[in-house]
Amino acid sequence: MSLLEVRNLSKDFYKKDGNVISVLSNINLSINKGETFAIIGPNGSGKTTLLRILGLLEPPTQGEIRYLGKEITNLSRKEKTLYRRKLSFVRQKPLVRDASVFDNIAFGLKVRGLKYKQYKHLVEEIIESVGLSGMENKNARALSGGEMQRVVIAMNFIITPEIYLLDEVSANLDPINIKILDSFIKKIKQDKEKTIILSTHDRYEAIRLADRIAVLNKGQINQINSPNVIFQTPKDEFTAYFVGYENIFSGNAQVDPTSNLNQIKINDIVITASDQKEGKVKVCIHPESIILAKNPPQNVSSLNLFKGNVEEIRDLGNIIHVIIRTNSERFLVSVTKLSQQKLGIKSGTEVYINFKATDVKIL
Repeated sequence: MSLLEVRNLSKDFYKKDGNVISVLSNINLSINKGETFAIIGPNGSGKTTLLRILGLLEPPTQGEIRYLGKEITNLSRKEKTLYRRKLSFVRQKPLVRDASVFDNIAFGLKVRGLKYKQYKHLVEEIIESVGLSGMENKNARALSGGEMQRVVIAMNFIITPEIYLLDEVSANLDPINIKILDSFIKKIKQDKEKTIILSTHDRYEAIRLADRIAVLNKGQINQINSPNVIFQTPKDEFTAYFVGYENIFSGNAQVDPTSNLNQIKINDIVITASDQKEGKVKVCIHPESIILAKNPPQNVSSLNLFKGNVEEIRDLGNIIHVIIRTNSERFLVSVTKLSQQKLGIKSGTEVYINFKATDVKIL
């Protein structure tokens, strides 16, 4: 039996002018006890609304939620309070009380009836874990945004709930705070009695942490599966692009009966793929799968080799995105800054790109 199950769930918001905004539509999913379940999607896709509904902070317009098989969508106020005691909800924007760091973190334990002697060492331990030692007596609202988020993380993790709802909690964190958050989540994952449901627009966070992923787009779920399946075999064009297949082309595919390889005609170029789907298709290639060279590569086994010119260079820090025009098409290639410097790549440079047939995904 699933821990949580969502059936035919929809959510509409009604504006003062009478217009209706549909935020979620026909959501169906199940979450197992002890798993980390990630909901990924762009801003405005409905991730926060779905988490709030799962936490009974927002009622659905229609549909139902089941906890261990019991319908919990229409509980009484008392029953809702008992259910909410089983979970914590960490928001993207930290919300703390006008009190010391120690008192904020201890608050949930005090509400649950623990005495000072019972929770003092627990609070001290988690304060050290989140790197806030020496700040115990500071007002939590006087801290920096990252420090405040650490307080919120500690507040919610110290109560050891059954279900953790994490809403884009890493969105505004620096690398140090993200590392602290990741270590907490990985520690919780070791306890198979605890369940984590997190929302994020960061695909790499989902890969690092999730057992399964739901891709949410415009209030609807496009695909639910393991990170490996989602990122290796996306179901549709939106999912492919969102998980990093930034080279997506439309073409006509035909399998060569001699080689058993697929030849996809895309305007004036032909891409070879190992996938067998024929007819009108979408071709998807990950930027990291494309190899960039200044000279024609020797003894290359890749079946896709094209000559082109650098049209644009986007500096993303340690990673460089190079846009290359090859006949009718533009390819986005991802390289390290060091590789760009070694190759002497700049705008207008003539280059060669190559990639394997197995790295071409067809939709």
